[in-house]
Amino acid sequence: MLPRAARPLLRPLLLQRFTPQRPWAARAIANNAVAPQVGYQVTQYDIDKDDREAGSSGGANGGAGGPGGPERGGGGGGAGGNSAWDSAIATAGGILLVAGAGLCYHYWYKWEVLRKIERAFARGYDPVLELARATARESDGTVRKGRVRRKEQDYIDKVINGEISGEYLLIMGPKGVGKTSMLLDAMIANEADGCAMLEAHEDPEVVRLRLGKALDFEYNEDSFAGLFQRRDPREAGPILDIERALAKLEKAAIRFRKRRNRPMVLILQNSHFIHDDEDGHALLHMLQQRAESWAQAGVLTTIFLTDNFHVYAHLKRSATRMHVLSIRDLTPFETHTFLSGTHARLYPDKPPVTKAQSLRIWDLIGGRLSYLSKVVKRDDMEEAALGLVQEEKEWLLSRLGMIPDHDDDVMDSMKEASCSFLLFQEFAKRAERASPEMITAVKKIEEPLDAEETKEAIELDLLNVLPDELDPKVTYGEARIIMTRPDYIVDLDAWHIINVDRYHHVRPDSRLMLSAFKDIVSQEGFQEDLDTTRDRVDAIESLHRTRELTVKTGDGDLGGFLRLRVGDLLPQHEKREDDDEEDDDGEDAVGGPEDLDGKGSGRAPGHLV
Repeated sequence: MLPRAARPLLRPLLLQRFTPQRPWAARAIANNAVAPQVGYQVTQYDIDKDDREAGSSGGANGGAGGPGGPERGGGGGGAGGNSAWDSAIATAGGILLVAGAGLCYHYWYKWEVLRKIERAFARGYDPVLELARATARESDGTVRKGRVRRKEQDYIDKVINGEISGEYLLIMGPKGVGKTSMLLDAMIANEADGCAMLEAHEDPEVVRLRLGKALDFEYNEDSFAGLFQRRDPREAGPILDIERALAKLEKAAIRFRKRRNRPMVLILQNSHFIHDDEDGHALLHMLQQRAESWAQAGVLTTIFLTDNFHVYAHLKRSATRMHVLSIRDLTPFETHTFLSGTHARLYPDKPPVTKAQSLRIWDLIGGRLSYLSKVVKRDDMEEAALGLVQEEKEWLLSRLGMIPDHDDDVMDSMKEASCSFLLFQEFAKRAERASPEMITAVKKIEEPLDAEETKEAIELDLLNVLPDELDPKVTYGEARIIMTRPDYIVDLDAWHIINVDRYHHVRPDSRLMLSAFKDIVSQEGFQEDLDTTRDRVDAIESLHRTRELTVKTGDGDLGGFLRLRVGDLLPQHEKREDDDEEDDDGEDAVGGPEDLDGKGSGRAPGHLV
């Protein structure tokens, strides 16, 4: 018990912190708080005898009384019930508050995702445009002198501006021909309004990241709702994440269409980087399915860019709304425009470039913009073009050079080289036969096309098609026959040595590559090396098909000659019956002097005697 003198001091301090309706709580806490200070165990002690008596009397009056006094004893059941209801209501209110906040956050996050995607397609700053402006425009914003406006540019501008809908586009063309440049020019003109661009990659995970960057989509990785989910959204792999991003893009495109009455544009660069295997086909097929449905609804136009034929071959199987546009090299007239304008800007003190000079350069390296950009920076452009031809020839020989007396370990490489040079030789022969008609063919293509002819050529994908005199080519079927190995065509296309268009025409990848073909084929001893290499391949293959047979007896070698008869089965060589009697001299039915010269051996042709 506490000293009686301390009780008056503790009573006001405890009672002022609790309501009068709960005097028992004040006494219990006071006792537990003070007990350790006086060295007693923490048990309930009565502070006052009068209070103890009042509590017991209150419990008796209440029926279910306790040490709480009249208030607690008389209304114990009702107060306990009210406390339970208060706790239940407070718990339910907290749950409803959390659920309401979570639901509001959920809807807000979905709205924010769509808003960010729409912001990615809004007019204004785009990293791709900043890089493009640095190379396509002068400091004052004007187009650089010598820049050629392609015939396809008007059509590309309409697609980027959303004026053409109901189809998606596959732009084909060799590496460096200017596919991306035309798209960037159109994006610069409208400041990427409603347009976004991403670049494909071999790894689907990288495609996932680049698509998220282009769409400003975080794949729910910035969502706090993941705290209440049972699975990580990325556990299914990058393909499913890309599908989620495309589903969100579809919702944003529908809203964009209703608000702007035009479709969005999504550009997929270098789609040939996606591997030509089962996983790559799955990704391409998923993108094509979305492109088909978006084109049908007119909400989004997808543009695929590719350098290789395998993308077209895969997409063509399921394509119904795909429009193919092939971008080809500059014509001789366009090449002269580019060289004369650019060279005059870089070398203002030099004489202007003549058409004859431009034609000689075009004959060496063609109208590929990537090659012309290297040549035009040199003072002597013809010498620079010859240097490019030599460089291309050495690269080709390092990749497919023939070794006439090669070892059997490199037979597969030599087989590919010899088969490939059969096709290269055919290209060189056709180019040499058409060389005298070159000037006449150039004059034909200098005539400009009107708007209707250009539109029809774009629809048929025949714009800037050169005549056969300037463009030696063979069909895919002819190439298979010439090479004798059709599987090498795909590899040569992937290495940018040849090019296959949508009409299955096979041609050199560029005029520069054709010049390298002609230079190699014209070398002394080329035909002899080609024949020797092919003969060596045949000999090694024949050797691999040859089998060596060794016959031994129990005592070692037979020690003599073995005679092998190959031919028709004669009656005397037929197998005798087992019941044939032996000769009187004890010789076997199969043996005998006749067997030594191959007569009456009793064995089938090809058996050892």
